[in-house]
Amino acid sequence: MSLRPKTLRGRLTLWYTGVLTSLLALLGAASFILLAHGLQNTVDDSLNSLAHAIADSVGQPPSRVPDIEDSLQSLLGPELAERFFQLLDPFGRLDPRLAPPKRSQLPLSAAARSNAVRGRPTFETIALPAGSNRAFRLLTMPVMRNGATANIVQVAMSLETVEGARSSFAFILLGLSPVILAVGALGGWFLARHALAPVDAIVEAARKIEAEQLSQRIPTFSKDAELSRLTAVLNDMLERIEASFAAVRRFSADAAHELRTPLTILKGEIEVALGSSLSFESARQALQSCLEEVDRLNSLVEDLLLMARIESNALSLALRPVNLAQITEDVAPALMELASRAGNICKINAPASLWVNGSESLLFRLVFNLGENAIKYTPADGLIEVTLRQCAGAAVWEVKDTGPGITSQAQEHLFERFYRGDPAREGGGTGLGLAVVRSIVQLHHGRVEVSSAVGVGSCFRVVLPLVPAPDAPDRED
Repeated sequence: MSLRPKTLRGRLTLWYTGVLTSLLALLGAASFILLAHGLQNTVDDSLNSLAHAIADSVGQPPSRVPDIEDSLQSLLGPELAERFFQLLDPFGRLDPRLAPPKRSQLPLSAAARSNAVRGRPTFETIALPAGSNRAFRLLTMPVMRNGATANIVQVAMSLETVEGARSSFAFILLGLSPVILAVGALGGWFLARHALAPVDAIVEAARKIEAEQLSQRIPTFSKDAELSRLTAVLNDMLERIEASFAAVRRFSADAAHELRTPLTILKGEIEVALGSSLSFESARQALQSCLEEVDRLNSLVEDLLLMARIESNALSLALRPVNLAQITEDVAPALMELASRAGNICKINAPASLWVNGSESLLFRLVFNLGENAIKYTPADGLIEVTLRQCAGAAVWEVKDTGPGITSQAQEHLFERFYRGDPAREGGGTGLGLAVVRSIVQLHHGRVEVSSAVGVGSCFRVVLPLVPAPDAPDRED
């Protein structure tokens, strides 16, 4: 069973409490160590001051030496004077001038005696009496005369007060820590709740937005930059989704309309053929009409499938270097035949070679659609020119016609699916030719432009990035 909170609020509170616990532990340990160090320094300073006072007194004439014990007894009391003060000779033996044989001795370690011979004081923590649990702080300090150790002064002080202070501090620290942590956790919970309240409001607002209400937007519930940015991103996403839904609805309606017309014609032709006794020639004409509508349906479905695969990145296509001049040469016979049937002239102009990364079949379809579109909307005795040239490091395909031209208003929607809003551009196509062109151009990281004037003609321009010519280019099968 996982103890990890399931909510972000719970995880934030847990993290906050964990960090607070770590900080309290670190602060408590540092405070305890500093307190212990400070108390020990205070004891050491007191011992050092007392030892120096005794050393100064020992340096007086011998007739004045007994005054030391009188001073210590008046300051510390007789028992404390015996236990906490000791005067030794340079060899570590009790000085007979001050120490009666019955006096209890403070221990003199080998290290302390060695340091005293060298003129250095030594601080030690010992137990008195030996083996007991009572800790004492002991200072062993030499008394120097003429550069040599004349006496050794030992002063000791009980650490019972120090240990009591440390124990009291630790008790207070351990007692207050749970309270501080509880208050901190509760405060963290309320802070997380307050900080995440706008997120809850955003979630509730987003939940109320349904597919039929995509025009609604999430209001800004917080002035925080992060949450305001989140709200802006969500609203931008809703705007894109709304545009996508609108495009899907429009596409579905347009597709249904475009499919309904040939299906209606097919149904009518079949009903007429079945409902009357037709001659062989009449039946043949009816079947020919049905075949034309089937071809139109097939073309429409293929265009829709191609666009859907391109826009959904479902088209598995390996782009490779292809020669646009060769594609232009390949498409020339088909365009010239279409132009001849329409009573027009089609001219093809292409350089030796221009190479781009792309799909040969899709690029063939691109230039064919542009040429077919120009032929379809150009009156008889017109001129269609397909030109390939290089400009500013890019390959430029231009398809010009001498048709009726396109209004500026129609040019804005020219590459939309099923758009045939300009009467001058009406024809018998599916309305997907230019939309397919745009999708293929975008797939090849290029751009398509149109310039036209009513009564003059139109020019469609495709710009594709060039690549170096390969040594041995392969053609697609």
